[in-house]
Amino acid sequence: MTDHNWTLDPAINVSMETFELPPASFMEKLMAERAPIEAGAPKVGDPAPEFEAQCLSEEGLSEDGTSTDERVGLADYRGRDLALIFGNVTCPIYRGQIRRLNEIYDELNDRYKFLLIYIREAHPEDGWQVEINYEQNVIYDQPVTTAERCAIAQACVRGHEIKMPVAVDDMNNTINNLYAGSPERLYLVDKDGIVRYRSVPGPFKLDVIEDWYRVLKG
Repeated sequence: MTDHNWTLDPAINVSMETFELPPASFMEKLMAERAPIEAGAPKVGDPAPEFEAQCLSEEGLSEDGTSTDERVGLADYRGRDLALIFGNVTCPIYRGQIRRLNEIYDELNDRYKFLLIYIREAHPEDGWQVEINYEQNVIYDQPVTTAERCAIAQACVRGHEIKMPVAVDDMNNTINNLYAGSPERLYLVDKDGIVRYRSVPGPFKLDVIEDWYRVLKG
């Protein structure tokens, strides 16, 4: 697997070569907001923070067709190693890496539990939008209700054929803030609830996913 491309999507890779940051004032504000969250995220060897999230419906069983009353928490994985993924569809890097994440899930889901936490949009139309999202018709405002977030998550799951279980962060971004998941991140939490792997914060290149994969392979 290549280690020099951002994703498996050539169009996204090309877009990253000409990617332009927003004004410095915007980036300074964003980095200031993220700094304490990043500092508080669990490191390797730390207990993983407890969380609980709403499960995304696979069959459209709810009234809005996107979510269920079922909830999942870290405690549900005690006794099993958990491959924990954070992502959102308006992050083009995450979007272009989904196929590789599906491949890893197909290979290793008999050894690990997998869970994708769908978090707040990185590049919404009413925020820091990016050109590749227009080109690929991934255009969403930042959701303001759980139902809106679930609907976007469901569109991502269906459009990109995500295979692993998906849960949705709440509108206070509680899990994202606990794990510094935005805009994407990878963890391995062992059967005792201890963090055994934490990736660098996204967006990142495929070599980071391959590093996570090597750890999972053991």
